[in-house]
Amino acid sequence: MLLSTWLLLTTLVPVASTAWAATTHCTAPERVLFTCPAGKKIVSVCASPTLTPTSGVMQYRFGPSGAPELVLPDTPAHPHTVVTAGTLMFSGGGGAYLRFTKGPYGYVVYSAIGKGWGEKAGVAVEQGGRVTANLKCTGPVTSELGPDLYGTAGFPEDTQGFALP
Repeated sequence: MLLSTWLLLTTLVPVASTAWAATTHCTAPERVLFTCPAGKKIVSVCASPTLTPTSGVMQYRFGPSGAPELVLPDTPAHPHTVVTAGTLMFSGGGGAYLRFTKGPYGYVVYSAIGKGWGEKAGVAVEQGGRVTANLKCTGPVTSELGPDLYGTAGFPEDTQGFALP
């Protein structure tokens, strides 16, 4: 797939509006890298306003509105210390993901679009390299995931790979 096609596809993901701004764990002035409701919970990846290969911080937050029950890492840190990133290629589409790890668990936040099946987004929970849960977004998705973000912020490449559940 051509890079220009990929960039076009990554711009098709809806952008946050004030009508559903309450569906994020990110606070002002944090940058929303990803957020969506997943049932009664919210999946968010929040960052400092500026991310470069040498500065800025980010954090994964999951749980009910206003009360995240899982926060990784405990204290916001630079992406090169807390996450790995990857892209997905499909016929007529593509996707991107971030993998946060804590002990034997992986939390893979993903956003993708493909010909014939449309858009998919959410968080997959892995244990021992196997997906044990997949929490799909049930409402509007905001996502900056993709090669532009990964390059400008210096995200390390994920070597495990990821298959959409």
